[in-house]
Amino acid sequence: MTTITSISGQVPVGAARPAPVKGAADLPLAGQLRLNLSALGIDANAPDFAERLCRLSADNEPYDFEISAKGELIVMPPSGWESGANEQAASSRVAIWQDDNGGLSFPPTVMFNLPNGARYIPDASWISQERYERLLAQEYQSTIDGAPDFVVEIRSRTYNLAEGLAKMQEWMDGGARLGWYIDLYETRTYLFRAGQPVEILDNPETLSGEDVLPGFVFEVRRLTFARHGRLSGNGD
Repeated sequence: MTTITSISGQVPVGAARPAPVKGAADLPLAGQLRLNLSALGIDANAPDFAERLCRLSADNEPYDFEISAKGELIVMPPSGWESGANEQAASSRVAIWQDDNGGLSFPPTVMFNLPNGARYIPDASWISQERYERLLAQEYQSTIDGAPDFVVEIRSRTYNLAEGLAKMQEWMDGGARLGWYIDLYETRTYLFRAGQPVEILDNPETLSGEDVLPGFVFEVRRLTFARHGRLSGNGD
């Protein structure tokens, strides 16, 4: 009997595992799929769950997996090249800033374990040098405990605005100090600061890292809004 690697371990199946999908255009999933893990008999609080979740993601590319605070497995389809380019624009520039300022930045492949039980992968993120030096061995191999100090989420086709803003609030409640939610569709950015009301900027040219990432400036209009405008036919 054939087995495949799943979130609950080695699961027997009656047929061989299908061949890997060659292109995103052939993938059947157009939006998020949410599965109740407890209904499937899977304990998201098990000590080895984070490691198994990372293995699940690695074994099922190009899909991404997150866990909601309700214990749902969120299956996300490939984001497409535009979202990938936007994520890279943000994460790469944070990485450049980090080289001269310390701490550790992450690409959109690293998962954080929030106090409410959610496990999410931000589009760009950074932790302070102090937190970097305190990372535990198991955090290098699976998820990082707590929200990043700085977090960026860029609205994609699989998230509506209310869902995206709610997720950003989870990041802040989990310990983030500064967060940006970049809404390509409305050319707005929502600024989240610890202990302060959300600020909305309409079509800003740049965003500042403020006192969390001193001196960091991100050209949000040129690097995200302008690209989306050209693709949607609304650009110059």
